Parts: sequence; structure tokens; C-alpha cells
Amino acid sequence: MRSALYTLSLILTFYVQAEEIALPSSAVSIDIMEQSRGKKHVEMDFTSLASDIDGAIDGNVADNTVSGSNIMASGAFSDNSGISSVIQNTGNNVLIQNSTIVNLSIK
Repeated sequence: MRSALYTLSLILTFYVQAEEIALPSSAVSIDIMEQSRGKKHVEMDFTSLASDIDGAIDGNVADNTVSGSNIMASGAFSDNSGISSVIQNTGNNVLIQNSTIVNLSIK
């Protein structure tokens, strides 16, 4: 059946050269193009977020080290406005990577 359809499609195939196509002599109006386009009245909402962090540590040595504590007071963020990022580390030979992505929509 498949080969029969393939053969039939080869028989019915025809071509048209560009000179044979009837085209209007004037340009198409903007109104007609607005009515004919595929994305008429479609609102696009696209978000692409990426963070590329490629840190590496290798061969570090920490001898006779003392790790402490991290303390944040109760009012640490009391007068804060905007975006804050807090990173705390009490270890040794630590690679800290931080990334902040802000997605803002204004409508």
C-alpha cells in the first residue's frame, strides 16, 4: 500500500515556474496583512533564566585551622530595601558560589 501511494504521488507531481504564477501588480495593503498574519493578537510571555557557575578548588591544604561561628544580629535586615544576599561560611577550603536571578515583569 505504501509503495502504491508513493508511486501515485510521483505520477501526480507537477511543477510551476515563477513566471507562470499570477501575482498582483500592486503591493498588499497593511490592513490585509494584519488580518492574515498568524500571530494576530497573541501576547508572548517568554522567560529565559540562566546561571553559569563553574568554580573549582583543588589541592588546598588547611593545617591547624580553627573554624568560628557566624552570627547575625536580630536587626541585620531592619533597614533593608531591595534584594539581599547573605552567605555564611564557617568552614575551611570552601568554594562558595552565589547567583541571583531577578525576574521583573512590568505590565
